[in-house]
Amino acid sequence: MAEFVGTGPSLRAVPFGTGTTEPIGLLSSHQRSQIADIATSLQCPRGEVIYREGSNAQSVFIIGSGIVKLFRDLPSGKRRVMTFMFTDDVFGLAQTGHYINSAQTITAATLYRIPVAALANTLRGDADLAVQFLCKVTHELRSALRHTAIVTRRDALGRVTMFLRMLEQNAPAEQDSTIEVPMSRLDAANYLGLSLEAVSRALSQLERGGIIAFKGRRSVRVLDRMRFDTIAAAL
Repeated sequence: MAEFVGTGPSLRAVPFGTGTTEPIGLLSSHQRSQIADIATSLQCPRGEVIYREGSNAQSVFIIGSGIVKLFRDLPSGKRRVMTFMFTDDVFGLAQTGHYINSAQTITAATLYRIPVAALANTLRGDADLAVQFLCKVTHELRSALRHTAIVTRRDALGRVTMFLRMLEQNAPAEQDSTIEVPMSRLDAANYLGLSLEAVSRALSQLERGGIIAFKGRRSVRVLDRMRFDTIAAAL
């Protein structure tokens, strides 16, 4: 059984029919306890590989805190980052019993590892909890579609700006216009389908234009909100 502080693991998603685009925690305290009862809490350092693509998918994971990347190593030797997962996200879904991506922590992370069989039994016994997981899967589908929208942008400037906006949207609601960028530029480039040089040029262009300013290596502050949002929204 997982030991947890406060309310325990939850799921962040936009449920059906709320009329809002704001992410909300979907699980009640009882449901969080149900998940904690079948989960093992893991404390993972930065850079730890959680599982490899093609290995047996025996567990799914909920992120209690931290950031995880899902990626594939291509035959060419290049790496394709498929998505970044944030607090309350679920990962570890599989096809024909095997993980379809590899998973690695970007930051130190608290994970809840849940055996697939135990989760299936729990969902069978709680229809409401099963619906909550369905909402979460739908939420993750929207995230996948957003990634598709980003990489189909023709301009590197637009892709990078959309990426920064995605990170901002996954930050705590009370955070100001500072965007934390915990992943490396190489990871960002592999996610955006750009070269490392193209990502650096786009960031420099945003900085020279007075749209953003760097606060150290891992933080960006939005200076011109209107222009930032306009670039991010343009397709």
